[in-house]
Amino acid sequence: MSLDRLFHRDMVLLLVATVGALANYALMLPVAPLWAAEGGASEALVGTITGAMMATTVLTQLSMGWIFRVATLRQMILIGSLLLAAATPFYIASTAVASLVLISGVRGVGFALVVVAGAALAAELAPAGKLATATGVYGVAAGLPNVVALPAGVWLAQTWGFTPMFITASVLAVLAVPLAFAISGGRSHAGSGSGSGHLPMRTWAKFLAPTAVFAATAVALGGATTFVPIAVPDPGVATLSLFSLSALMVLGRLLAGRIGDRVSAGRLLLPAAVLSAVGMLGVALTTGPEAGVLTVVAAAVFGLGFGAVQNDSLVTVMTRAGSKGLGSASTVWNIAYDGGVGIGAVLLGVVVAASSYTWGFVVLAVAIAALAPVAFRLRGASAASPGGAAGVIDGDR
Repeated sequence: MSLDRLFHRDMVLLLVATVGALANYALMLPVAPLWAAEGGASEALVGTITGAMMATTVLTQLSMGWIFRVATLRQMILIGSLLLAAATPFYIASTAVASLVLISGVRGVGFALVVVAGAALAAELAPAGKLATATGVYGVAAGLPNVVALPAGVWLAQTWGFTPMFITASVLAVLAVPLAFAISGGRSHAGSGSGSGHLPMRTWAKFLAPTAVFAATAVALGGATTFVPIAVPDPGVATLSLFSLSALMVLGRLLAGRIGDRVSAGRLLLPAAVLSAVGMLGVALTTGPEAGVLTVVAAAVFGLGFGAVQNDSLVTVMTRAGSKGLGSASTVWNIAYDGGVGIGAVLLGVVVAASSYTWGFVVLAVAIAALAPVAFRLRGASAASPGGAAGVIDGDR
């Protein structure tokens, strides 16, 4: 496949807009809880900051059936970027948990619009037979902000101060707006032709296994990104750990995308989930005052596994949904992602408050391992033959 078939005008605009909007999300994911901690919030309350954003993200995603009928995919990305940009500067006003929860909730609505519409539009724009590659490339655009912004947010907040960091995050989201406006694809209402039509109950049931495996890894991601900056005393080690996690997430997703067009959807979930569990266990064993190089390596191993689970689970649900169900598949998958991240932040906060960071990360590793049997079953129960969105029709019949 020639690169110009994949990187056509609309795809490039989508990718760059995604980088801008999600840079806002990535910068703030560890910094908003850190801002609450600076204000004296307990570990349990710190976790609610991420939890609140993910809760409104999931609630918005549960409303996608209605949103798809009134907004186009392009409009959803544009409005979502505006919400992220407009809400972020309000963090400056207070470190009170109630205020931060409210602001994070508004940002969650914008984030939901961007990620659901972006994934669905990337699949819609994918060349025939290249769904896994297109979602992998989209995953790189979605993951690149994590590579740079996730660790940079902590460093910038601690070096520049929180206020410049909040303004920077807001400006990046603003830059995504004109790019989204210029996209010529995704102008039809998603509920009437771009892939979110009603799916029968049996098709929704097909989403459960891959999204459950993915949700378990997302729970671990939410806990790690929220609490690694707090659990690791050395800011340099914390920053490098988040950087290695984010960078290997992107690599894992890209590799899974390249391999995924050659094997059946779901084949990569088991080895990727095992890798994620091992990495999170490594974080548990190396965190605390003695955190160092091994913490960075463990975070990288988790990131590599998570990225592969991320891409293969998305390809599996989209393959099972068929070309008329891309919007619904993106919604279900993103609910698993964002709901998992929110639950992970809150869950780890509760466990840490009752025990320690080590035991908290152990719980996250066990949660991933518990879903390994489901991933094992998916290895022998391919959704359909690999291919692009136009070529998968299992969910259409």
